[in-house]
Amino acid sequence: MTSERTGYLSRNVTEAVLAVPGVACLRPGLRSLLHTAGARPPAAREPGAPGSAVRITFDSRGSVAGLQIDVVIRAQQQAARTARAVRAAAAEAAAVAPAAVRVTVTGIV
Repeated sequence: MTSERTGYLSRNVTEAVLAVPGVACLRPGLRSLLHTAGARPPAAREPGAPGSAVRITFDSRGSVAGLQIDVVIRAQQQAARTARAVRAAAAEAAAVAPAAVRVTVTGIV
């Protein structure tokens, strides 16, 4: 997929997720960071690329096949409820089924 489309979609999903009550920020987990440690410096990564907090995969037709989102949640919020709200917001922003969205809570602040 074009990096322009990926960037646009990633920004839309990011804005939708950050608007969910209880989300402190987006932050990739340790596994994502280690997976891409030797690839490129973090500042040079495009939105939606491996190692970022919003990762997008496309199927062979160019449709969004899946979203992986890494979030940090505020301590006063229930993590499971907030993760479900993040999944719904991301699915709506990307126009995909909620089942295609995977949310990982990488921290609580």
